[in-house]
Amino acid sequence: MKKLKFRKRKKYILHIKRMARALIPAAAALLFYKLLPHFPAFTDAVFSSVLFRIIAVPLGFFLSILPLSLTEILAILALPALVLLLMFFIRRLIRSKNRLKTAGNAGVVAVWVVSAALLFYMLLHGVNFYRLPASELMELDTSQKSAELLQSLCIDLAKKASAERQSLKEDENGCTVLSKSLYKTLAQAGDGYKALDDRYPFLWGVVSRAKPVQLSHWWSYTGISGMYFPFLLEANVNIDQPDFSIPSTAAHELAHTRGFAREDECNFFAVLSCLENPSADYRYSGALMAYIYCSNALYAHDADLWAAASAHCSDGIRRDLNRQGEYWKQFEGKVQKAAEKINDGFIQSQGVDDGVLSYDRVVELLLAYYEKEGLPN
Repeated sequence: MKKLKFRKRKKYILHIKRMARALIPAAAALLFYKLLPHFPAFTDAVFSSVLFRIIAVPLGFFLSILPLSLTEILAILALPALVLLLMFFIRRLIRSKNRLKTAGNAGVVAVWVVSAALLFYMLLHGVNFYRLPASELMELDTSQKSAELLQSLCIDLAKKASAERQSLKEDENGCTVLSKSLYKTLAQAGDGYKALDDRYPFLWGVVSRAKPVQLSHWWSYTGISGMYFPFLLEANVNIDQPDFSIPSTAAHELAHTRGFAREDECNFFAVLSCLENPSADYRYSGALMAYIYCSNALYAHDADLWAAASAHCSDGIRRDLNRQGEYWKQFEGKVQKAAEKINDGFIQSQGVDDGVLSYDRVVELLLAYYEKEGLPN
């Protein structure tokens, strides 16, 4: 009897040890989550600039060759795969002579999968929330700027967008359409970053293609225009949105593949890369994206200054902006509000106090860059 109790106790101890080993990756992820925000320079130098690239470069290079979104395929297969796994587990459990042991082994495997996923997420995205901010990497002064400087930036962006739009195609409603096929356009997403590599080596990356999501119309109910999936280094784009928004969305998601996680910084880098892109589609999309952010900030501060800047927008720009407003309005509802709350909660959980409002902080970066460098030609 004592030997039997001893064997059972030994089995429990071994199982606990196995479970503890399975939790090691999750413990490492939690340690990074708690400590790295306090050491941005170290995080930038070791994790974002070295470890992230060691994993991301080979993975991103091979997976970006495929034009299809593996993220979308996995999302579609996820539910049936989980159902099949559950059925397989129930079948094994029914046939097992030792159901407790079978359930315990399955539990250890499940913990390993979740634990490894948490660590992998931290290394491929989470740690990048805690690296040095773009303003320090680029030596930008993000202190408060005058309303007049913001107005000047809005005017220059409006003129830039109006000039770029003249060479673009229009549909029967006078709204911008892509000059090239969707796949060719998305394959050009990295071209603007190549032009920035020499000046800003931290923006170097091997992922140059954004991926189209075929179920984009249904995705629009969440209000999301693009998504980075860190486990596959994929920049996924909603292709149902108005054409002029697609290039800047692709450029934004590519910024994530280069080791940046904060949304305001990815918007900022998207604008810079678009303005440096050889494609007029990208230059227009980036200029208009920047104008929207900056003009919204200017309007909130001074409606008269906004009106004077807005006068520099062409009729074509106004048609595109109206089209964008009409498009997203049709998807407003509970799903979009729920998705925004989830997104806001996720961003705040990474230490970004502003949540989704951090998207508006792109104006600070744009103003600082504009004051220092002006707009790219």
